[in-house]
Amino acid sequence: MENIVFVWVMHQQKIIDEILRGLKGDYDFYSFSLRPSVSELRKRFIKDIGSGIREEKDLSEAVARIPMYKSVHSFKINVTGTEYPENAQKILKVINQAK
Repeated sequence: MENIVFVWVMHQQKIIDEILRGLKGDYDFYSFSLRPSVSELRKRFIKDIGSGIREEKDLSEAVARIPMYKSVHSFKINVTGTEYPENAQKILKVINQAK
């Protein structure tokens, strides 16, 4: 079985629906919204700015998108205070329970 993982800002259901319209064949689809608190997002964003990964001008837009995830049909995972391995385990747990 192959797995495809999209890691993208999908803060509107229409973005996800557009991607799904282009997929063919049989597949299991899981949508996850990794949701930090505003302070956590700011902390991570500032770290990325320091690393040259992001630009400071984009921070306010990122913060403004947080409430938009409420209307996305996805599993919501709070990532405040957690690191990537723990978040990956949370995702795997949801997938394994769904099978």
